[in-house]
Amino acid sequence: MKKILIKTNLQQLSGLNYHRLLVPYTKVSDLVEFKCDVYNEPHNMSDEQLQGFDAIVYQREIDIQGRSPELIKRYQSLGLKVIFDIDDYWILPATHWLHRAYKEHKISEQTIEILKLVDLVTCTTEHLANEVRKYNKNVEVLPNCLDTNEEQWKQNKVESNKVRFGYVAGVHHVEDVRLMTAGIKKAMFKLDCQSVLGGYTDNLHYKYYESVLSCNGIGKQHYKRIDAMPVSEYGKAYNYIDVSLIPLASSVFTPFKSEIKMLEAGAHRNAVIVQNALPYNTLPKNVGHWINDESDWYKAIKRMINEPGYRQDKADALEYYTRTNYDLNKWTETRKQILRLVLD
Repeated sequence: MKKILIKTNLQQLSGLNYHRLLVPYTKVSDLVEFKCDVYNEPHNMSDEQLQGFDAIVYQREIDIQGRSPELIKRYQSLGLKVIFDIDDYWILPATHWLHRAYKEHKISEQTIEILKLVDLVTCTTEHLANEVRKYNKNVEVLPNCLDTNEEQWKQNKVESNKVRFGYVAGVHHVEDVRLMTAGIKKAMFKLDCQSVLGGYTDNLHYKYYESVLSCNGIGKQHYKRIDAMPVSEYGKAYNYIDVSLIPLASSVFTPFKSEIKMLEAGAHRNAVIVQNALPYNTLPKNVGHWINDESDWYKAIKRMINEPGYRQDKADALEYYTRTNYDLNKWTETRKQILRLVLD
């Protein structure tokens, strides 16, 4: 049985580590062929402890003190294969909230050095994989997937007499939300609908999202806030939404993101109004209503409200595509095959 060390912090589990490490490697850990153990600080483990493992998996966690290359070399010298999972581009635009930290700690340079050293890189999309291959030819695409048996991805739609369009996201999407401002304001005043914000926490970013979706409080009688939930539950917010809004502001960074927002909506049979840009526009055209310009948002919301058949067709197509192509249970065997190749 092969033993795999997963580097993540269960006490401060991010959505990223939940989707890319904890849930998928829990599926892999069948206790017959593979056993996966989670450690927060493997660098503090003794050589003897580390030699009890065949591989170590990291997810985009860079040591800001610049020790990552020496740690990788240490693990490899002890016989471990080092697998580096990455889901975002390592070059950030000046507007990104982490740009200053990346520049100060030379995170982009560190990431490239890590890519060159590790035994295998796994990433979310073919577009990102093509960029990784400039530094390491051993790349495998493992898309973001959802465990459709997980409670938060089961459909338990809360009924409403209004069509509800909603936005579910983490912090730092102000530029994305800004694209929808005029369209949402017009929709809230002219159409019989409700807006929903999922994942709310009390910070400036969510207050801005709320100001857009509630029209600065003027439309609050047609607005619903859903507070943030743990990473194992946040998907339940989609049960209060009929049409998911997925804006994306263009930058050097955004084409390398994944399509996970569409998958989350699809699992709950939500229709989506989505930016016609990478990474989303790699999906079939029939699974969403595509936005090319800021002026399109109001027209798209209006059509989704006024044409229930159109809305349902889009929702059904996205649900089918999501469950057919992005079910984690179907991808577990692929992940095992990749591990077999790197560990042989």
